[in-house]
Amino acid sequence: MVVLSVIQRNSITKQRKFMTTKLWITLSLGLLISACGDGSRPMSPTAPTPSESRPTYTVSGVVSAEAPTGIVQIQGVRVRLEEGSFRQDAMTDGNGFYALSGVSPGNPSITLSKDTYDTETRRVTINSDTRLDIRISRRVSYTLSGIVYEQTSSGRVPIEGVEVYCDGCGSEVGHTFAYTNASGFYSFGWAYNGVIPLLVRKTGYQVVNPGGTFPDGNGTRNATVNGDTTFDIQVAPR
Repeated sequence: MVVLSVIQRNSITKQRKFMTTKLWITLSLGLLISACGDGSRPMSPTAPTPSESRPTYTVSGVVSAEAPTGIVQIQGVRVRLEEGSFRQDAMTDGNGFYALSGVSPGNPSITLSKDTYDTETRRVTINSDTRLDIRISRRVSYTLSGIVYEQTSSGRVPIEGVEVYCDGCGSEVGHTFAYTNASGFYSFGWAYNGVIPLLVRKTGYQVVNPGGTFPDGNGTRNATVNGDTTFDIQVAPR
């Protein structure tokens, strides 16, 4: 009976040690699961907070100019907005209206351009939808005229039927030909201040040009216009 008692005590001691080890393992697993989540599903990373989108605005208005009949709206004006590398264009409609959308806050430049009108540029501060009406000025035009002649021993001899081509004068949109009369006279209206190339041509003649002559009979002379301007052109037989 004593021997059985000792054996029983040893068995109880082993059971206690086993239970203690099992409890320690269970507690360790519980702590590990708590650190990783509830064990039912893997923890997902926290989604980043979306950044707020930058607001954009619309810049719009009417482009007008003074005319003999009063203030009129101008169609076909190119309106260009620029800030840094950003650029956006719009064209005015029949009512002179333009609109530029999707414009970020800032201080961009706005440039208006149209043939026969002075280019207008200004800065504008954008922090909301902005109305910007702009008045532009018609460019002042002048008359460019002169005599096409041949220099002989007896003096100047006017040359009739010389074709003179002006790309930047002659009308509101330019691109005009003129032909000399019996007096060698040519004339263009709608010429603007600045340097204007003239292409001169007549069969059997070449232009006497300080910058050189052209073997095909064509020659270019650059007329400097400053108000109403007289610009004579010398030619010579080929």
